Amino acid sequence: MLDTIPARPASGVALRRPARVRVRPAEGRAGNLRYLLAGRIIPGLLYSLLGYGVVLNTIRLAETLHPATWLTVMAGPVREGLFAAFCLIPVVLFVVRPKPRAADRRVLPRVVAFAGTAILLLCGTILPEGIALVAIPAWVGAGCSLVLVVATAGAIWGLLSLRLSFGIFPAARTLVTTGPYRLVRHPLYLCEILCGWAMVVAEGHLVPLLVVLVFCGLQLTRIRYEEALLADVFPAWRPWAAGRARLIPGVW
Repeated sequence: MLDTIPARPASGVALRRPARVRVRPAEGRAGNLRYLLAGRIIPGLLYSLLGYGVVLNTIRLAETLHPATWLTVMAGPVREGLFAAFCLIPVVLFVVRPKPRAADRRVLPRVVAFAGTAILLLCGTILPEGIALVAIPAWVGAGCSLVLVVATAGAIWGLLSLRLSFGIFPAARTLVTTGPYRLVRHPLYLCEILCGWAMVVAEGHLVPLLVVLVFCGLQLTRIRYEEALLADVFPAWRPWAAGRARLIPGVW
């Protein structure tokens, strides 16, 4: 059984944390093996396979480019190269990051987190297009390519700022307030949502639209779970969060 984490208010009276926040189990062979499998090997393989597919796609695009302009480069190798980096950087982080101080071990938060991660990665790789909803002008597609490049670069900035605190499932390792986290609470999710909508607008097809709507719902739910955990584990989280929006300053 996992212990709840005690909190200490200003009065000095210890309270019990809600059951959703639980410290990791005591060290042992079974616990270490479980973390090795679920915390390192499985997510590392997932991101490695997707990153490998994106790298191959990047090479293919580079070989088939006609005389390049900055727009064609944005639309192809640069965008795909950044997405490959976004897939492959976590592979290293999964290997070297420490076990979390605390984690939400309920099934639903973990399912939401895994589904939100998998859906975005599928959007950028093997997702079918489905029915065409509208014909997208070339200039709109070029603008969406630029948004994809900027948002993917921002997501990489978020990953590099999180470093060893990055994870798929709700967990607390350290409280990160530097880099893009000085601006909003969840810059990585903001950039991922921007990427998803840029893909939808650029393609104008039904399946990506439906998938991105589901993805946005999952990410907003994921934010709620993660914020509850961070508030329980880090006393500094509430004053830091009070000074910045979750995703869009002045809106939410």
